[in-house]
Amino acid sequence: MLKRVLIILILFFAPSLSAAEERTATSLVHAGFLYPNGVDLAGYTVERSIADNVYYFYTFGFPSLAAAGLSYYADYEGNGLSGTIGVGLGSVLYASLVYQWKIADKQYLKTGAGFTTGIAYTGAYPALSYEHRF
Repeated sequence: MLKRVLIILILFFAPSLSAAEERTATSLVHAGFLYPNGVDLAGYTVERSIADNVYYFYTFGFPSLAAAGLSYYADYEGNGLSGTIGVGLGSVLYASLVYQWKIADKQYLKTGAGFTTGIAYTGAYPALSYEHRF
């Protein structure tokens, strides 16, 4: 199952990765209760725009270790909805829908909910996290 999801993500990303090289990557640190892009408590994430409002990301954190996926932002640098789908080591497959608030320059608060099917847990989870973008 995990291999199939990874193959689908690779096939989906492959055509757009060359165009994404022209766009800049954003790195960030995050902390909170279940970050929507990795279902972890704290970590480091890199996001790269691959289309208007669509971002590819990879993240390293605790306790989920590593994850990758896609995020959609209604407004990347402002307030609005964000949806995520990804695969990871701790959470095999997950998706979330959160609202992002810009609280200061390069600082955001995200709150919402998600669903994961993982090694230790399968079901809904709340998401509340803070991130600082560089």
